[in-house]
Amino acid sequence: MTLPNPTITPIPNNEPEAVPSLWNTRYAEIDANFASLDTRTTAVEGEISGARAGRPNLGAAITDIMNSLGILSGTVSGLASPASVQQAVSLDWLYRNRKIVFELFADGYRLRNIGEVAVTNGVMGDDSIDVADTSGFRVGWDYLIKDGANIETVRIAAILSPTRLRLTSNLTRNYGSTARFVGQTAPARTGGGISAAVGDRWISKVINLGDDNDTRSVVIRRTHNASNVRLYFRDAYTTAWTERPWIYKRVGAPDTPIPDGFADYEYTVPMRGDGFLRLVVEDDACDILHIVGLGTVTGLTGLMNPGLAPDAPAISNPANGATNIGETPTLAIAGYSSPAGNPFAAAEFQVSTSNTFATVLHSSGWTSAQSYTMPAGVLDAGTTYYVRARVKDSAGLVSAFGATSSFTTKASFAYVNTPAITSPTNGATDIPETPTLYSSAFAATGGSDTHAASQWQIRLASGTWASPLHDSGETATAKTSYQVPSGILQAGQTQYVARVRHKGATLGWSEWSADVRFTTKQQFAQIIGLVLVTPGGGAGTWQRVDENFNAISNPGAAWFNNHPTYAGIVTQTIDGQAMVKIPKFYFKAGTVPSGTYAGKTYWMISDQPVSGFAVHPAFKTASGTEVDQIWVGKYQASYDGSSKAQSVAGVAPMVSMDFPTARARAYARNTGGVTGFRLWSVYDLSAIQMLASIEMGGADMQSLIGQGRVSQSSAANVDASDVAQATWRGIVGLWGNVWQMVDGLKRNGGSWWKWTYNAPGNATTNDFSTGYTNTNVSCQTSFGYTVNFDATLLSAGIFATSTVDGTASNGSTGDYFWSDADTVDQIAYHGGAWGDGAGAGLFCLYVYYAPSNADSYFGARLAKV
Repeated sequence: MTLPNPTITPIPNNEPEAVPSLWNTRYAEIDANFASLDTRTTAVEGEISGARAGRPNLGAAITDIMNSLGILSGTVSGLASPASVQQAVSLDWLYRNRKIVFELFADGYRLRNIGEVAVTNGVMGDDSIDVADTSGFRVGWDYLIKDGANIETVRIAAILSPTRLRLTSNLTRNYGSTARFVGQTAPARTGGGISAAVGDRWISKVINLGDDNDTRSVVIRRTHNASNVRLYFRDAYTTAWTERPWIYKRVGAPDTPIPDGFADYEYTVPMRGDGFLRLVVEDDACDILHIVGLGTVTGLTGLMNPGLAPDAPAISNPANGATNIGETPTLAIAGYSSPAGNPFAAAEFQVSTSNTFATVLHSSGWTSAQSYTMPAGVLDAGTTYYVRARVKDSAGLVSAFGATSSFTTKASFAYVNTPAITSPTNGATDIPETPTLYSSAFAATGGSDTHAASQWQIRLASGTWASPLHDSGETATAKTSYQVPSGILQAGQTQYVARVRHKGATLGWSEWSADVRFTTKQQFAQIIGLVLVTPGGGAGTWQRVDENFNAISNPGAAWFNNHPTYAGIVTQTIDGQAMVKIPKFYFKAGTVPSGTYAGKTYWMISDQPVSGFAVHPAFKTASGTEVDQIWVGKYQASYDGSSKAQSVAGVAPMVSMDFPTARARAYARNTGGVTGFRLWSVYDLSAIQMLASIEMGGADMQSLIGQGRVSQSSAANVDASDVAQATWRGIVGLWGNVWQMVDGLKRNGGSWWKWTYNAPGNATTNDFSTGYTNTNVSCQTSFGYTVNFDATLLSAGIFATSTVDGTASNGSTGDYFWSDADTVDQIAYHGGAWGDGAGAGLFCLYVYYAPSNADSYFGARLAKV
């Protein structure tokens, strides 16, 4: 804002210009400026008064704001405006996957799921209810209906209209115009927060504190009194509302950032992914200033909830009073129990020569297993010892020591050393259905011996060794490794314990190993992916990853051979044709959304349906129906001399025919009750590209598998030795020898077109001759080595080059891409031919000619659904 007269010129001091008329003009300008200043001063005073909100000064108002926020402490300089703070908070939630959320009970900082919505009508026993406006409701969320002193929690099953909701259960009473849907029942508190009476409740909107298995924290700052603020949570893995008690409280005092009379109560919550929180106030009224959800535990201590410490454990091994115990026995507790439901974290074992433990001979320290193997050199032969143990839960609560147990050692020590389970490691998570357990090598002390047998046992973490879930029995074959049979372990992040013992031919059985705890996958889907970490360099820099985009090392040939998808790739003979079966799998692909490899190209496969994954399009019929497998020709297609394409060994490839002819010869096999044969498609090819690249850990298959027939002057038989160099899991000549026509993908008008399920003309046939749709993805027109793939088509299961470079050392696959700028239909040829050298390969593609073209280096390959 500027003054009406920002510049007032001086009156000249020379006659005759200095006249009274000029003075009057200057006075008028000065008066106008003073009037403007008065108005602006009044406005500023009014604005300051409003900002003070009844406080004696602005400083007091800012202090109240900070106290309302509750989480600010210390000296704050350069305070941002509430609007900028709110924007920053919103960005923080958006870009950090909402690892922290907070309810401050103020506009712009609310975590509750809804404001106040009037109820029009609700009838007891009915599952529908009429409201003023349904726009703020979400299906699957829980809400509170408050009518006077009555509070009911309901869940939305469907939004039927702008004014009607359907619930997942029937109403327990009648509701009229006095009822309201609310996210909280407690009123606002002067100075921030809410004043909750006994019976008041609060429910959050959906929150996400992280998708990993970490334990979360919820911190509630409330009055430090006898009130019991009960916290519940639910998520996709814990679908019922489940209570979590508070673990620590940190009490406020004048010299702490927590206000006097208040305390921060910390709850641990095993929430994973999207979930909800709910509060219920009992026993006494209290003021709640804020609720903060954190992606991990705070790491702060405080006063523990004394009623939640784990139960004191009993010693199960050695049995009380046992004799003839070796030098390195495995001490174990009978089980673990936590009133709070907190997971086991650690145990401590103490050994003494006195039953009063006046002197502790040996302590295990805190060990993350419920058993502990005594080291050699501690126990003496022929001596009685006493042992006791205590446990600690994941929140840090420690039990009392359990009852004392005793054992007596052997008269002399000659024994098979106690083995250890080396894999999986203790505390491992995401264990598949049939993991392989590994033990340390066999060894003996006090005499020589040979490894005669082993025994492996598994129990539920909640069970005991008195009745193990699985026992291998004495096995002379699985001595240091043992694969758990299918059907033993259950998914759903179930926790198990394993142990092993070795048997010597002379000295007999060792002690049981220390327990190893592990947790199974949420689903027994075996997921593995590949990320293009750095494009270029000739072959790119690639990294295998797990489902959370964490880097993993090469799991080895045995892992892939045991993976249901890879293990299911087998050669079969159908209608006299050598075909390779590929079982159905699920995939997702595109660019990594976040983390170390954010923005990088990736693809990932799973043997089972998992959230976020889709069945690969190769495993769908024309109508979109899923099939359990496809077959591709083991060999490049050859011609039987009559009308049919074939897949057999010892013959030359089928060449010098146009695309319609090749397709017709493939479909010609479907006679005499034979069905499903066709020319292979881009979807079949992409399934192979996806699986092979993940297994091999990269895309340059000439380097990873073999050169193939790419440096000759003519084609050879489909099973010639150099053709067979380009073989992956029984599919021979995947690149080189002759180009292989690919159905289902073409270039037209500068864009990629792909065959689409359920397109017109495709309802009853798998013939890819019709039903193409424009992807609206531009096709690269430059020749060069592939640098990257188009993310849109990749997410649809198709590898289509998006960028190229004319220099081989700048490519990412080692393979060349040819394309033409003509606007007519141009079909796709794959793999390269006999003379294409290093540019040929699994990701080599040629989109250059119309379907009518025929040449001696253009071949094909059969497929079948």
